[in-house]
Amino acid sequence: MLRIAAALALASLLVPIAAAPADSPQTPQIHVATRLVEVGVIVRDKNGPVAKLTKNDFVILDRGKPQPISIFTVADASTQQPQLREPPQPLPRNTFSDLPQYGAAAPRSVTVVLLDNLNTLYGSAPQSKYEKTPFWVEDLALQNAKQHLLQFINELQPQDRVAIYALRNGLYVLCDFTNDRDQLLSIVKNYDATSMTNRQVVEPGDMTMRMPGHDSAGEDAFGQGSGFENGASSRLAAAANEDRAAQTMAALQQIAAHVANIPGRKNLVWLTANLPFSGAAMAHVLSPANIAVYPVDARGLLASAPTVAIGAWGTADFDDVSGASGHMDNMPGQSDQPIGITTMQNLADDTGGQAFVNTNDITGAIRKAVEDSAVTYTLGFYIDREALDGKFHELKVEVKRSGLTLRYPKGYFAFPDAAPTKDEDQIHLLSAVRSPIESSLIPLQATLARVDQPQPNSLSLSCSIDIHNLQLAQSGHLHKGAVIVYVIEQDQTGKVVYQWQKGYDFQITDPQYAALLKSGMMFHQYLHPKADVTTVRVLVEDASTNQLGSLIIPLSQIN
Repeated sequence: MLRIAAALALASLLVPIAAAPADSPQTPQIHVATRLVEVGVIVRDKNGPVAKLTKNDFVILDRGKPQPISIFTVADASTQQPQLREPPQPLPRNTFSDLPQYGAAAPRSVTVVLLDNLNTLYGSAPQSKYEKTPFWVEDLALQNAKQHLLQFINELQPQDRVAIYALRNGLYVLCDFTNDRDQLLSIVKNYDATSMTNRQVVEPGDMTMRMPGHDSAGEDAFGQGSGFENGASSRLAAAANEDRAAQTMAALQQIAAHVANIPGRKNLVWLTANLPFSGAAMAHVLSPANIAVYPVDARGLLASAPTVAIGAWGTADFDDVSGASGHMDNMPGQSDQPIGITTMQNLADDTGGQAFVNTNDITGAIRKAVEDSAVTYTLGFYIDREALDGKFHELKVEVKRSGLTLRYPKGYFAFPDAAPTKDEDQIHLLSAVRSPIESSLIPLQATLARVDQPQPNSLSLSCSIDIHNLQLAQSGHLHKGAVIVYVIEQDQTGKVVYQWQKGYDFQITDPQYAALLKSGMMFHQYLHPKADVTTVRVLVEDASTNQLGSLIIPLSQIN
């Protein structure tokens, strides 16, 4: 995808637009010379969540060094009253935004539930007479989790906001954020919870060959099966696991981008069973969006590990990207514990959530994840460019009271801003075009109207860009930056029928920058969609950081 760079006259940058509703969530401004690190903290004592702590009660250390707390917010469901805020004004006719609209009462919690068909397995029984029986059975794991999710929805509270997504061969939106219990129940009841990943492919057991002179187990004198068969199965498993790891990471990136501008801590309840991926890599994607992950092992209560004869087989790697990198006597199906548990625990620890494994109370696990947001504290501090060393920064949060337990992300990666490579940019854009959910990393508001000019059956697109999240370079009294705007027309299959793109370079003074922070930056374009076009997507990319905002406009909703 080629970029078309074009300079934009300053006057056109200053076209005024309607400001966002006063109650729309706003991300704190990211200063040019510093970067904001936000940390969501849960505080509990023996009686439950602890409220009424102040900024002075907390100490936050970045690699052992105390940091001044510049941002401090508290979300306490027990003190939230619907009358404390006016309901958001409905968007004008034919106007769309990627920012959330909640209604009169601020939500007690914002939770994404991810039903994972991709990383739950089917086919526990050996599919070959030469394959040893795997130790762990999980064919009906997601079906089991689905029933528990229905029980949880039946007890949903009015101030809970839940979105339900599915991970199959990509991310699917079953329902975006709502507290409509009947809608959620209908969606989950009708959902196909069949696992789609073959256990024999991604978690094979040892293959044994029956040869003359060998014992009944088909093993040679050294206790080994067929090296050729086991090696082939291991290589196939590694390739298959890396492929589903890539699909999983793409889905997590889409979720993180979608909720980026929802204020405060968000919960991701992940109903899964088999994650042979790196927990640290997933935390790196989710933590910047202040997402706490609650992996729930849908396999439920697991039997004790079998007694393993010394030397008979090894142990599979539990937190490895391939998930099948063991030796030929170390096949995943013969692992002495279910694969994925260590990853779940690491992911939860790194993001400030909690892993629920080896339990049949999956309903309680989901409820616990939501109730964790009854009282949440958000601490924010700024780091300067010199601290962006590309390394992991360990965090420690303390409170000046005894008898309290804290849960929070264990750190963050201080990566400096770097221009993406051409390949990275292509992949990033392609993922955004394919995503079923919008990205609020750069807030957008657009109006699309049917017009008969400059030719009949045209569309007039006007879009405002909130520049708070753009990374601008400051030179004296000038703020310099660039964005690339993409307008994509798609048919009902998602095929791109037409695309328009343009680059905008701008230099603005301090007063002009202050004005644009209030009004936003605006662009306009006429479209002439073909008859098979069903959707218009607007994507805005910050050229310096590769971050994207995206807006999905179904033409069926245009009056």
